Amino acid sequence: MRNFLIATFLCWLIIVFAIIDDDKKSAGAAMIDASSEGRTQVVFWHAMGGPLGIVMDDLVTRYNKSQSNYFIKSVNMGSYDTLAKKVLASLVAKEAPDISQNYETLTKKFIRHNKIVCLDDLIASETEDIKGDIIPVLLDNNTFDGKLYSFPFNKSVPVLYYNKDIFTRVGLDPEQPPRTLEEMVKYCRIITEYHRTTPGADNSVYGYGCSKANVWSFLNRILQYGGKIVSDDGRKSHFADQPAINALAYLQNMLKEGIAREGQGFDHQNDFIAGKCAIIESSIVSKVFMENSIEFNFGVAPLPGYIIKPNPEMTINESEINRGVILSGSNINIFNNGDPKKIAGAWDFIKWFTSTEIGAEWSIRTTYLPVRKSSLASDYMQKALEKDPNMAAPYVQLDYCYFEPRLSVWFEVRDLMADHLERATLEMEPAENYCQQMGKDVDAILRHATH
Repeated sequence: MRNFLIATFLCWLIIVFAIIDDDKKSAGAAMIDASSEGRTQVVFWHAMGGPLGIVMDDLVTRYNKSQSNYFIKSVNMGSYDTLAKKVLASLVAKEAPDISQNYETLTKKFIRHNKIVCLDDLIASETEDIKGDIIPVLLDNNTFDGKLYSFPFNKSVPVLYYNKDIFTRVGLDPEQPPRTLEEMVKYCRIITEYHRTTPGADNSVYGYGCSKANVWSFLNRILQYGGKIVSDDGRKSHFADQPAINALAYLQNMLKEGIAREGQGFDHQNDFIAGKCAIIESSIVSKVFMENSIEFNFGVAPLPGYIIKPNPEMTINESEINRGVILSGSNINIFNNGDPKKIAGAWDFIKWFTSTEIGAEWSIRTTYLPVRKSSLASDYMQKALEKDPNMAAPYVQLDYCYFEPRLSVWFEVRDLMADHLERATLEMEPAENYCQQMGKDVDAILRHATH
């Protein structure tokens, strides 16, 4: 047994060193390619895979062909978790990439330790008003203490996907998705009841599907109920407040009634694709992965909101619906590696990638939000929206879009929230019990956090 373990360990070492050596050879080859053309190589780490990675590779290739000063060496790290760990390790080893995708939590750490470049210094030399063209919520999301330290890159928002064929089958208007949380319950009730009681109907079809412990959906719903996530100073949560209790109770009640189901991971998306689930909430980016597998008419709509003050006539006016969605996705940092040419090349690539036309193309081909207001207004975008109206939902929601707290402990807080949310839909005790305990546990973390 001992000899077997030794042999296994040696094999593992050989494989690891082979991978490292291959990486070095690849990097060396890329460096030769770049230097032979007299260009400065800029190393770019990201986590874009699948169809999104194909678009990313295409745009990087096009940038490299568009000019003769810089060469972007694109390196896919496979996952955001792996990317974050490798970026942190590279900084310790002083071998950081030149640019990388990154989350706000790490950006704050990099600012404190002077690891990244302040983009305001680069923007100051530009003749165009770049900051004035950035979509406001994305600009705020990347501004720290009044300065822009990261650039929006692959930001997304949640949307509602619904099966138009099922809507038609049960007598609902396929062009009128639910606008309010109350309407969504009503629609799901109609859909589920129809398939339970109608002879010949598939009784496995249900109204609403979601994943277990869905923190993103919970936070969106808190905003819809008019609540807040944490205090302005980041020291106290609002999870014990009534809007958070309402947000959790809303899901619990749908599950209890049997008009909604929870699944693991992407089970709800698979049920939607299979025509078993009529309505799901998911990232707009899910559209890229789902649409080629869907064999029915489907719609994409903004998330429903909550009527905080219903009018006596019981009619729904858009102005009375309280809406709210939260951004997801990463930004891009330029690392302070001490080489002005690499910094200049990184900035040139970011400008090109987020420019009006390229930004619009990136948005339409991937469904990520564009960075610039001019991309939203571009001919490319308008023609794409005419061709596919389902693409409009994320852009509509920019008027009431927020971002998660940019706290050093936020990933830890999210994990803790997920544990409480999972317990809440397994045990089904009153929502206030879980929210109050969630608030206490999160507050204990926030009180001792480095903000």
